[in-house]
Amino acid sequence: MNQELKDLITRLETRVRQLIMQQDQLQEELVKVRAQLGEKGDEIQKLQAQNEELKQQYSRLKMAKYIDMADNDVKDMRGRIRTMVRDIDRCISMLKVTQ
Repeated sequence: MNQELKDLITRLETRVRQLIMQQDQLQEELVKVRAQLGEKGDEIQKLQAQNEELKQQYSRLKMAKYIDMADNDVKDMRGRIRTMVRDIDRCISMLKVTQ
């Protein structure tokens, strides 16, 4: 019985050492995972900031495009008005000639 008890204690000590080693490995892995998590969090923040900057740039680009289109529309409209005024002037001069 004494030998059995010694064997049991030896196995228990061996198993405890194995569990301690496993726990140490898991602790190291936990530290690595937490570091990776921190890096990913930083990366997410950078990407969110970049996303906001791109949204602002897109908004500015839309506004610039709208203003550019408005300028072109104004130029086109002025050209049409000039053409209409010339046509009206021609019509008036034709009416004056026929009177």
